[in-house]
Amino acid sequence: MDFKEALFMMLQATFVFVTEGNLVARSSYFQTRENKQLLGYAFKRFNSASVLSCGQECLRSPSCSSTNFKFFSKKEEEGTCELNKHDVTAVHESNNFDYQEGAIFSIFLKGCLLASCLNGGSCLPDKEKRTFSCSCKLPWAGDRCESELLTSCKEIHNKKLSSSNKAHLLKVESAEVAVYCHMTNLGACGGGGWTLVMKMNGTQSTFRYNSDLWSNNETFNIEGGKTGFDLHETKLPTYWGTPFTKICLGMKIGHQINFTVINKQASSLHSLIADGNHRNTSLGRDTWKELIGSQAFLQPNCNKEGFNVVTENNNTNWPKVRIGILSNNEDNCFSCDSRIGFGAESSMDVRNNSCGNEASISYGDTHIKTMGYILVQ
Repeated sequence: MDFKEALFMMLQATFVFVTEGNLVARSSYFQTRENKQLLGYAFKRFNSASVLSCGQECLRSPSCSSTNFKFFSKKEEEGTCELNKHDVTAVHESNNFDYQEGAIFSIFLKGCLLASCLNGGSCLPDKEKRTFSCSCKLPWAGDRCESELLTSCKEIHNKKLSSSNKAHLLKVESAEVAVYCHMTNLGACGGGGWTLVMKMNGTQSTFRYNSDLWSNNETFNIEGGKTGFDLHETKLPTYWGTPFTKICLGMKIGHQINFTVINKQASSLHSLIADGNHRNTSLGRDTWKELIGSQAFLQPNCNKEGFNVVTENNNTNWPKVRIGILSNNEDNCFSCDSRIGFGAESSMDVRNNSCGNEASISYGDTHIKTMGYILVQ
């Protein structure tokens, strides 16, 4: 019979004492075994007024793990108290116990003995501190594996588990990932729980069109994915592991962020972009310009938009964007030299603008680099 099966009662011991002028109260639980005494671990032995008093002495001692108490007689509450020091494994060995009529063994419950891990989690005891931690099985998380991880911020929102714009633990494929969730309204995108996928800085080359980050299943600066609309670039596992029906695009210029939404169903953003094939959207040039604001400029023609947008002749010298729009002064899509988008690149672009608005025209150029944000729902 194991230790837990042999327990016959639980008592709570509480005491109050004064230390350095401060009133301190401590409370703990003891589990007890009747007619049993733990052998070989006692470090202090004395007469005690009762089982409860014996337990209170154990609580006062930082070294005490359990007690042995033996009544002087069946008619008395007084008896002999032994304070024991050991780790949690000692109480699981039956040969450490001796049968003693009238004896009570009591263990101070901490760690795995006090609160086990839930939902199949493994309890990892700290033998010195008599505390514990839980190793949880997906999709469970929390101090005791009590919380089920969800797969998107929309699920968290719909289940009314949180309304805070902050990082939440999500189950993305077979991993537990802290992902920034935006629960409140995002301008033209609306509310309902948005899951962060990427953040990119137009002044950097990290997410230019030809970057492998668009085609691979590798993260970039995953810590940056825990925060909101700041300057930290990131690519999260949600890029290839989160399905959606809507994409929220945001561009930040100074302190102003403008948003627009693409209604598009897909198994992931990776599935729309990684193969390099063009996939059309129908936002219209004016909607794309709203991401920039009043300073935006696009030439009047072509207006080819969507995912993996390149010129019609696939000339690598001309601008291209992973998500966005290309425009041209001529009535064709062969020599586009204006764009708004995310993951942009052009061999003629000496300013290396990877996210924002670029236009090279005879009567005035436009060069606006932005911080770009991509979220899905």
